[in-house]
Amino acid sequence: MIRMIIADDEPIITAGIRKLVNWNELGIEIVGQYMDGKSALEGIIAHRPDIALLDISMPEMTGVEVLKECRLLELPSRVVFISGFQDFEYAKAGIRYGAVDYLLKPIIREELLTAIGKCISQLEQKLIQPLNGEEETEDYRGLLPLEEGKYLPVYVEILQREEKNPSMEKLIRFSVVSFIEEYLEKRNQGIIFTKNDDIAVILKGMSPEEGKEAVSAIREEVFAYMGCPLGMVIGGTVEHMSEIPQMFQKCLYRKEYFYFADQMQNPVLLEGMPVFPPPESNEYFLKVRSQMIDMIIAQDEKNLKKSFEQFAKLLCRMAEGKKEDVFFYFCSAVRALNEKFQDLALPCPDYDEKELLQKGRVCKNYMELQQMFYAIIEEYYGKIKATVANNNNKSFLEAKVYIDKHYDEDLTLEILAKETHMNPYYFSTFFKKNAGENFKDYVSRVRVQHAVSLLVSTDMKAYEIALKVGFSDARGFSENFQRIYHETPIAYRKRVKGNETKTKEE
Repeated sequence: MIRMIIADDEPIITAGIRKLVNWNELGIEIVGQYMDGKSALEGIIAHRPDIALLDISMPEMTGVEVLKECRLLELPSRVVFISGFQDFEYAKAGIRYGAVDYLLKPIIREELLTAIGKCISQLEQKLIQPLNGEEETEDYRGLLPLEEGKYLPVYVEILQREEKNPSMEKLIRFSVVSFIEEYLEKRNQGIIFTKNDDIAVILKGMSPEEGKEAVSAIREEVFAYMGCPLGMVIGGTVEHMSEIPQMFQKCLYRKEYFYFADQMQNPVLLEGMPVFPPPESNEYFLKVRSQMIDMIIAQDEKNLKKSFEQFAKLLCRMAEGKKEDVFFYFCSAVRALNEKFQDLALPCPDYDEKELLQKGRVCKNYMELQQMFYAIIEEYYGKIKATVANNNNKSFLEAKVYIDKHYDEDLTLEILAKETHMNPYYFSTFFKKNAGENFKDYVSRVRVQHAVSLLVSTDMKAYEIALKVGFSDARGFSENFQRIYHETPIAYRKRVKGNETKTKEE
């Protein structure tokens, strides 16, 4: 616990400071409250608080006089002055005597937290620093008695909270470290130290399995006391203190997994052990993504949410702890949506992939990222909803979706008319009016578009591709291909693959 006193001759000020912040929640205990400078000094000597909030103008002794006495007695308390407007210059001058900060009345919560945060920054320098080389290792042999083969490094992360104030975050971090330090000392389980904003615990005499039980207990205690969730990565047991930094580095390699903490039942990870089930194949990923897009096109809101949840869980496995990978997979879904909307001649929201990546990087955790992308999906959903508000638009979209799914089958006017609940003769006129071309030409165009990818990505012969995409013979395929691309399928393949070869050679 961080210990603090408050001294001000106005009771309303001290009462206000007590109510302004939930100090207990932050791990700060107010051990004394005084109305004059002399009793405040006596309280500092008796309680040795970490922080002292002192009014400048108090009876018996001023705040500056109390600070001077503290420095003469070498008392370590960090002092923050409280002053009215008339004492502002006096309080500011008190910085020269070692005050951390000063606050003007009436006290604003954010300014108070900022001042406390500065105190915490200075207090953090008293924490045990990490092992980094033989010289530093020797410094801490007394703190951690050598027991060969009994050191277990653990990386600790404070998982994202709603509170985003930097001073509050620093205060929470210091409180968590102090709490764990006290917890470990009482049980003689090990030590805690910090390095480059990383928090490390070194447990004594435990296997990784025993360590998991121990750190799970620490997590529960911290959460019960401070409401602060923790994630932990447990390394392997090492035999010498000199091996600790290397093993701790292995723990650090896995800290990115905590971006996905909301997808974990228990965010206590063992180094070298899988966090999520093995990733699925790329074919499965494309299938799930396609199903999600189908739910958008079909305006099936209930199943869309289920498809998105399945897609989001799948990405955790595909990304394997890498934030950048999961950004890419989500952006690929938006790109596929755009392509689908363009194929169906639907209006698309305007999204730039680079901007999406930047927005994704701002998200603090996977939950935020999911919310961001689901909002994008809802915009696509809304575009279709607005488009199909007219029954004719809805029927036309249903026809195009059916063709896109069944292009490689024997499609006739009768089949499509039945799907859209229309008379075949009327459907022919209806389709040409909305598509701008007749039904037969539209189906051929869709088949040719699918054939193009096979021409450039496979070595299938032209007649094999023709049959695969739904043409009855190679001649019909070639004629329709030339109508759209103004060259034969073979010429197109040679030209595109020839360019690819030149690009690779260059």
